[in-house]
Amino acid sequence: MRGNQNFGILYALLAVGQIVLCNYTALGPYIMLSMLPAMVFCIPTTVGTTACMLIAFATGFAVDWLSEGIIGLNISALVPVALARKGIIKVFLGEDLITRGDRFSFRKNGVAKISVTLAIVLAIYLGIYIILDGAGSRPDWFNLTRFAASFACSFILSLVVTNILTPDDRK
Repeated sequence: MRGNQNFGILYALLAVGQIVLCNYTALGPYIMLSMLPAMVFCIPTTVGTTACMLIAFATGFAVDWLSEGIIGLNISALVPVALARKGIIKVFLGEDLITRGDRFSFRKNGVAKISVTLAIVLAIYLGIYIILDGAGSRPDWFNLTRFAASFACSFILSLVVTNILTPDDRK
């Protein structure tokens, strides 16, 4: 019970951090920093897919409304991440995490497995976000460059966020 309360508080604080990050860090047209996919991916496995999609919708809506101004971009990119979350966990981290309702961590699953799953989740999010943001008005080379630069920067940020949101087994 206490772990879920701590997760909720940390999740809300990181959502506020994402809003601040969007409002005050303009790194140029090629780099978009986002920790939202990692936050949604770290939601405990005991939470169902529908509830996770609703949480992702609410988080994306809050970020869109309070920072970026275009309602729907983060929502439409974050909800598919929530939809694919359990499937990605089953394939890359093992189905036993889902059946036992256990949580993953760097210590249990290793940095390599967590990194692969984060890369997939981040690619889903950034791919949808950049395609919708460009909406056919930007050339492909710009979108690919933006994807690569944003992926590199957001991946490092996602590793830090995942380390914060996953449980520490040593306690």
